Amino acid sequence: MMRKGWFGLLAAAWLVCAPSAWAEMVLKILVVNPSETDVKEFTVRNPLPPEVKPEHVLDADGLKVDYDPQQGMYFVVGAVTLKPKESMTKRIVLQDVWSIPAERFSALRGEMEDILQKLSGTLYEERGRVMARAVERQLGEIEGHQNQPFMANPEEHITRYRADLKALQLVEADLVSLRQLMVMAALNPSSSQTPIVSMASSEAGDGDRGRGNLSILTTWRIIFAVLALLGAVSISFFFVWQRQLKMQLAKQTVRETGKGPTDEELLFSNGHGTAPPPAPARPPFDSKV
Repeated sequence: MMRKGWFGLLAAAWLVCAPSAWAEMVLKILVVNPSETDVKEFTVRNPLPPEVKPEHVLDADGLKVDYDPQQGMYFVVGAVTLKPKESMTKRIVLQDVWSIPAERFSALRGEMEDILQKLSGTLYEERGRVMARAVERQLGEIEGHQNQPFMANPEEHITRYRADLKALQLVEADLVSLRQLMVMAALNPSSSQTPIVSMASSEAGDGDRGRGNLSILTTWRIIFAVLALLGAVSISFFFVWQRQLKMQLAKQTVRETGKGPTDEELLFSNGHGTAPPPAPARPPFDSKV
């Protein structure tokens, strides 16, 4: 009787080196049927290393390469039928993608030399050469790791590749800083010569700075004077507006109650709602005097 499922599955997967000049690696998947009486069909679903893409799978040994969008990984999947106590090993031949090509090192060195040529004769040349020496030292270390013989343990080979790849990304970040120096040198072509400041020019500069300080002081005085004038005008407008508002309120009171000051009183009011006292009467003119 044949059963299908995961129950009773004993499987193991590991990487081994292929004998063809270490250009290939083999992922072995062991499937075992532990049952002593039942024929079972097992589903194989084994993840591939994250660096491996479908084009890097040279031989899937009857399995199919599938992509899981939720996990963002490629898997080898398939079904295997095993008799009681039978085992089977699937050999997935992979291309060795865990090596940095020599062309990448050459491209980085070529770009670095081009930047140094453009920095030649500028104020940034010495700084650029210091950074370039550090970049070259790091490139030499990474390239030396990659040129070492293939390790007997494939897992160590992959671990070393990933560490070298991170170090190479740091080198590329340093090259970005070199490009920034190149841009700064291009934006400041006058920096190709070191400026020489004489004592006379220094004294002249001090005089210019003194005149500049005096001019700034005068400017601030003018600003404060203008602000004071604006403040005085604003206060005058405020008192005029307040007086007109009181007159309007008084007129509204007269219209509503029929009582209140006359227009003449409002016209000559002192701004506090009361009319000024009447002027004293003149004595009659005596023509006999």
